[in-house]
Amino acid sequence: MSRTHRAAVEAAMAAVGELVAERRRSSMAWVRGCDVSMAQLHVLATLHEQGDMTVGALAEALSISAPSASAVVDRLVERDLVRRERSADDRRIVRLSLSDAGRRFTEQVHGLGAENFRRILAELSDDDLGDLVRVTLRLRDASAAVADREQRDDPPAAAAG
Repeated sequence: MSRTHRAAVEAAMAAVGELVAERRRSSMAWVRGCDVSMAQLHVLATLHEQGDMTVGALAEALSISAPSASAVVDRLVERDLVRRERSADDRRIVRLSLSDAGRRFTEQVHGLGAENFRRILAELSDDDLGDLVRVTLRLRDASAAVADREQRDDPPAAAAG
């Protein structure tokens, strides 16, 4: 890689880093205004993405202890964002699911991000948007090529055996 190309790569890294940091600041400001902790947001997002599950499965998905997961769920149940339901087949099993309010909230969080980003993109000119699409698709292709090359050259240990 030439010195000029290396400098261009570093400049692109810095620009993308600044964009990500700005988006994170904006998102965090909105989340703080909702009076929802990051742990609660992670639980809601996990239930939204993976569907109903037990506290144990939730704890495993989040890499936290079951008592910690249960404490976070307790607060979400109090706020009517999550429901606990005993299994009809085995009363020892308690399933967690999003309530209607929890589903609306998580959809709002996901939708807000998309709508906010749409408003940001609307600030760009048609030419800039065309350039962004072209470069983003090229970045996707480059990412896939690097992943393929890394997989071929250095496969994971489990697959290599």
